[in-house]
Amino acid sequence: MTVVRRRLRRQSLKDFLGALYSHRRFSLEKLRHFQQLQNRRQLMCAFLLLAIGFLAITAAVLVKVFQPYDLIFKWKLVMAENGEIFNLWAKPPVDLYIKIYLFNITNAEAFLAGREKLQVEEVGPYVYKELMTHENITFNDNNTMSTTPSHPLVWQEHLSEGHREDDEVVMLNIAMLAISHLTADRNYFFVRLPMQGLFASTKSEPIVRMTAREFMFGFPSTLATLGNTLLPNWISFEKVGLIDRMYDFSTDFETFHTGVPDPAISGLYATYRGETKLPQWEGDHCSNIEYASDGTKFKSFIQPNETVKFFRKSMCRPINLYRDGEERTFGSLKGYNYVFEENAFDNGAINEANKCFCRHGDCQPVGLIDVTDCYYGFPISLSFPHFMNGDVGLVENITGMQPDPEKHSTAFVIQPESGLPLSLSVKVQINMHFKDLQNYPQVSQFSHLTAPMLWFEIMMPKLPDELDTRFNFYLNLLPLVNPLGFWGALVLGVGLLVYAITRATLHMSSFTRQATNISDGKYARANLLQNLTGSGGIIGNGNQVYNPCELKLLDDVPTAKKHVIIRGSSDEEAYQERRQSAYALELEPALSDAESSDEGNESDTVTLSRNSTTSSSCIEVEHDDDICIDCFDDNGLEVTVDAASTSSSSSSKPGAKHQLGVSLASSGYASSPASSSSSSNELSGSNSKTGWMPYAHPEKFDGTTGMTKHV
Repeated sequence: MTVVRRRLRRQSLKDFLGALYSHRRFSLEKLRHFQQLQNRRQLMCAFLLLAIGFLAITAAVLVKVFQPYDLIFKWKLVMAENGEIFNLWAKPPVDLYIKIYLFNITNAEAFLAGREKLQVEEVGPYVYKELMTHENITFNDNNTMSTTPSHPLVWQEHLSEGHREDDEVVMLNIAMLAISHLTADRNYFFVRLPMQGLFASTKSEPIVRMTAREFMFGFPSTLATLGNTLLPNWISFEKVGLIDRMYDFSTDFETFHTGVPDPAISGLYATYRGETKLPQWEGDHCSNIEYASDGTKFKSFIQPNETVKFFRKSMCRPINLYRDGEERTFGSLKGYNYVFEENAFDNGAINEANKCFCRHGDCQPVGLIDVTDCYYGFPISLSFPHFMNGDVGLVENITGMQPDPEKHSTAFVIQPESGLPLSLSVKVQINMHFKDLQNYPQVSQFSHLTAPMLWFEIMMPKLPDELDTRFNFYLNLLPLVNPLGFWGALVLGVGLLVYAITRATLHMSSFTRQATNISDGKYARANLLQNLTGSGGIIGNGNQVYNPCELKLLDDVPTAKKHVIIRGSSDEEAYQERRQSAYALELEPALSDAESSDEGNESDTVTLSRNSTTSSSCIEVEHDDDICIDCFDDNGLEVTVDAASTSSSSSSKPGAKHQLGVSLASSGYASSPASSSSSSNELSGSNSKTGWMPYAHPEKFDGTTGMTKHV
């Protein structure tokens, strides 16, 4: 019967406490599940950061290897229909001008009479705006595009410094002098005699007065009209004008490279009139115009020691340009000065390669190039203005020549990466050269003379502001993509890797520490319970969870006070209080973390266990970081079936169970085995009759007799 009562009482207590705290155990399970999800989320975040870091470093490597700016820039250089560079090339939105200076003859009568050398004065400038366009563009299958060039001129009076197109000037009669030069060595009766009669009947003079516009764009001439009538294949025009003939592109067709597969050559000549070579010259040095520029765009990615090629119909030949001087700034762009090659007009006298410019083996004096074949058979030669860098005799035979390198030199300012001309100034002089004309008395004074007629400057002072801004972005700002992309991606990738690894390491360290602290806290409690219940009371025995060397004695800690509660079977309850020596784990911070993280989370959990010894049974209740152990003597307990009546009368019945309640504070301190053992011995000695057993309680009583703080 006693055994049944005891079991019923124990079962009632267990059911009551289990029902009371079951919902708290459920909350703890949810909390643990949430912690597991959070740990998993943090690991996923760490792996994601690692992946992004590796991708960023990979991007940095790709930027370094492939150079995205270069790829973009090369793609932009390729000529494609309606592409940006193509539109700029087809119709350049630039201010391109031609300045023309005429050599007005001031002593015509004296010269023709043989009394004086030919004397001239420079008149001008007469300025026209050149509206350069490429018309009728057709893309070909061989990565070229064919076009018909157009260069109409528009008079610019406000830039002409007071000069007007109707200014009167005294100039050479080009038609009469050209016919005389071409027929001077022909048969007298069949050629020269009829020509002399024609000159007399038409009252032609070698030097005539006309307006500046008439000389540049053509003036009425009977000789030109007859030539057009009798020899239409030779003279297809009725008026002779130097600028008019120079800008006649009606029969021209040109082919340019699109930049596939080499973007550097986009916009450069492929052929002129269907050929890569000019028919009037022999040898590649003099005749090959492939990869030459017409001035719209030069070769891209020019190296410092590399020459570039320039070709213009008015020059009748390709000419090489080389870098000269330091870098120059125009607007927001930087470029280098390119000038004509040295001895460009020496006809082989200094540069052996230039011998191919000697027409039919007849070499002009140094400083001249014979371009007769480009000007309808007229004896035209080109030179630098005022015979600069030419043979001394050229200057001495004409009065009024004043060559000045600063004023008469040609210069191109080219941006080497893009081939974009930032500024250009091409200066060329047009002359008439004559052989022996003694067979024509009217023009005999021109024998072996090179007479200057005009010089011109094709110029572009600078890029328009719109183009300057656009190419400033392409050439100065966009190149920052490479270094910024490389270093930005590299720093981002390394930073993310370091951060992810550090975060993962700290998380794992914290997780390990928490797990260790939780285990340490549980082992500390188990150690304490073993000591208090007597199962581990002997120091150093093998049943202890922690050996004494693993514990640290903390003396005189106020919160480490323990209260021994002794409950006997008599009506009076004896209380004895002694201060116990307090022990904590060697790793005190870890214990604190365990109490805050683990014990706090488990504070709402009630754990019921039964610890049996040879003489007692114990129920352990864990709640709010307190452990309560009720031990019941198996030999003398008298209990009623009713738990309420039993609890109310248990203290008054003789021979009632000697009951001890134990509570521990959340600080985690526990009494030492030695202290517990000594306390037990002391109490056992003084109360041997009732079988007192010592238990520790962390709080003081409130003064009420016979009331113990229990859950």
